[in-house]
Amino acid sequence: MKWQQRKSWETRRKLLNAALTCLERDGFHSFRLDRVASEAGVSKGALTHHFSNKDDLLVHAIEKVLDEFVDALARGVDEFHDDHLTLDGFLDLMWQHMSGQLYMVTLEIALKARHEPGFKDLLTPQVRHFHSRIDDIWQQLFPHLSPERASHLMNLSMNLLRGMGTQSVFREDSEYFNELLRAWKVMLRQQVAS
Repeated sequence: MKWQQRKSWETRRKLLNAALTCLERDGFHSFRLDRVASEAGVSKGALTHHFSNKDDLLVHAIEKVLDEFVDALARGVDEFHDDHLTLDGFLDLMWQHMSGQLYMVTLEIALKARHEPGFKDLLTPQVRHFHSRIDDIWQQLFPHLSPERASHLMNLSMNLLRGMGTQSVFREDSEYFNELLRAWKVMLRQQVAS
């Protein structure tokens, strides 16, 4: 890779990471391009060279965080099948991601999409692609289950973790969330075994 291309790629990466940091910290109502540029340590001109507007930056930032999540789960599936990770460990991996930046950022993005139909239209293909990839991961995790059954178990897991993420905004009680996760692990093992 040429020096200029590497520098451009690095600037883009900094901007995406800064956008995620600002979105998580400030929320979509206070999300501003000058703050993102400052957080990334680049000029606003450098930002607009890489991203045409706020929505363009947000779409690419959410794509980055979703791709990282899916890639982490894909590695988790490999570790599960190699007997280096249990099903409980896989759920812990999911919660680790969904109790941090990933969830708070996707919550902000969902609120923005709810109030801005044009932004929702921009993001919908990306969200569909994400869900398709997650379905594939769960079918790889449980190849002995029907695709429909694997998808139902994945959606139950994701929705439980999303609900826990939302509740964590108001309730700082790690033991409470750990107990919910422990209960779901037992139920999921039963469902997979049956």
